[in-house]
Amino acid sequence: MRKSKLRSGRALAYLLVGLLGGVLGGVLVMWMAGQSAGRALFQSAPPYREGAAPVAAAPVAPDGSVVRAVQVVGPGVVNINTLSAPPSTQGASLPDALRRLLPDTTEPQPREGRGSGFIINAQQGYVVTNNHVVAGARNITVFLPDKRSFPATVVGTDPYADVALVKISGSNLPEEKLGSSDNLPIGSTAIAIGNPFGFENSVTVGVISAVNRELPSPGGLPLEDLIQTDAAINPGNSGGPLCDINGNVIAMNTAIIPMGQGIGFAVAVNTIKRSVEDIVQYGRARRPWLGVSFQPLTPEVARQLEVPVTQGVLVREVVPRSPAAGAGVQAGDVITAIAGTKINDFQTLRDTIRRAHVGDVIELDSYRGARAMHFRVTLGEMPPPDQLMRRQQP
Repeated sequence: MRKSKLRSGRALAYLLVGLLGGVLGGVLVMWMAGQSAGRALFQSAPPYREGAAPVAAAPVAPDGSVVRAVQVVGPGVVNINTLSAPPSTQGASLPDALRRLLPDTTEPQPREGRGSGFIINAQQGYVVTNNHVVAGARNITVFLPDKRSFPATVVGTDPYADVALVKISGSNLPEEKLGSSDNLPIGSTAIAIGNPFGFENSVTVGVISAVNRELPSPGGLPLEDLIQTDAAINPGNSGGPLCDINGNVIAMNTAIIPMGQGIGFAVAVNTIKRSVEDIVQYGRARRPWLGVSFQPLTPEVARQLEVPVTQGVLVREVVPRSPAAGAGVQAGDVITAIAGTKINDFQTLRDTIRRAHVGDVIELDSYRGARAMHFRVTLGEMPPPDQLMRRQQP
């Protein structure tokens, strides 16, 4: 009896020791996995701009993932102060009758502006911001979070994408990693960093609300391929980065809907990369240009035009003296394929042209009424916005 109790006690002790060992082993495995995951997620990226691929979904970050992302991106986010020429006072002087009695001694004052930006190349001192932040500025000063400041010069701009590249000269500069804006998951985490209303390095967090948005620019031409986010964006955020949970820049904050709640827009980082590469090489962004405007082809419009297709895009207008006009494209043509790829909407056509380069020859299949047409168009360089608006005048 006593031996039986002794054996039972030993068995119970062995069982307790086994359970305790299993628990401790599980905790150790989880701790090691967490350490490994942390190293994999935040390992340093290769030099220059390319970061990791975007995350697949919006992660909940009780472990401080947003904090770590901000720590990665924050040092390279800059405040940009500008000084522009004073506004014209033509026509605002005192009337002649009063000037003789009370001379006009007021002097127009230079305009000050504030925005944000981020360093993309520490060795060259390249800083990306919005074109509208530095447009017309005669003095530009870049302030870093470490309290250093540098005068800056504009290397070049892309007004169609609202992108500007400026240059500073300094040592030991931080540098951002540029991710990819292709296939961004809707609902993934978006972190905006900037200087709204002068409050330096303010952080707001939201999600990617939509992609491929389009807005009219102040000059009337559309800003394309914008990312929509509900991360709070305010005046002064313009030019600051929108990053993912890994600390990769995926866009640049650009615009808001003033009457909206949580409706902000940012220039996609792949557009920024293309603009920067052109600016560095040519001193300006060289955008391929076809010279047409489109509208969707509806079944009703197809019947009216008597075309034998219901798939394609309708050429609404052809810019005079544009590449399309030189190749013979006319308003009313229905384009059904580009470079052998069928077109179901104008987004496909626009994206194909956007991926091409100035001087590329593209093949267009279309219908003019019931007649099949084929065009070979040599893409030109899109003129500056003011010239384009004038060229569109008959």
